[in-house]
Amino acid sequence: MNNNLLRKLAVFSIIGGILQIVATLGFGYQYLLGHDTMGVAVIVGLINVLGMILILIGMIAVFLYSYQIKPSLNLFISFIVLFIGSMLEVGGMWTVTFVSPMLKVHAAELASTWPTPSGEGLMFSLILLFIGWVYFGISLAKVKVLPVIPAVLVALSLFLDFAPLGIVSNFGSIFWAIAIIWLSTAVYKRTKIEVVIGSDAIKPNS
Repeated sequence: MNNNLLRKLAVFSIIGGILQIVATLGFGYQYLLGHDTMGVAVIVGLINVLGMILILIGMIAVFLYSYQIKPSLNLFISFIVLFIGSMLEVGGMWTVTFVSPMLKVHAAELASTWPTPSGEGLMFSLILLFIGWVYFGISLAKVKVLPVIPAVLVALSLFLDFAPLGIVSNFGSIFWAIAIIWLSTAVYKRTKIEVVIGSDAIKPNS
């Protein structure tokens, strides 16, 4: 696999992780500090969606880098589940970003309940997202190609994120984003070093 390509892809998830932290703080500003206006909801929602898209692109590099060094069936399956779950969730996030603020103004009851089948669809995507990321984090930790701590954090932070703990749950999203940045930075640094070493090795023969 082209290390230059992997390094560029890793940059996407580094940026995406930063945007996820910004979005989490934005959600805190929106809901906890009482600024749940349509404008704030759309801006924070867009940052959240963009961050997730960039992370999903960057995870291709994390997966391919790990898989080419130490192939693992669990790693492969978990990435597929993660990718599908994340794509479904991004679609849901995009819908919520633009539909939910409008419903709060014109149909508050619908905004709070998300009736059938939209509620079930969003729940399914969340469950698949949760399973995929937890499975992927555990699989990454088992192959031990990249740092184990952020791989474990990717899995464990989601339990905190999905727990009904109010403001404490927000830290799950922040820990998860930090873990994504950590893993992506590791891929970026290692592929950069390998490219430099490879270039130096070629020069004497050129």
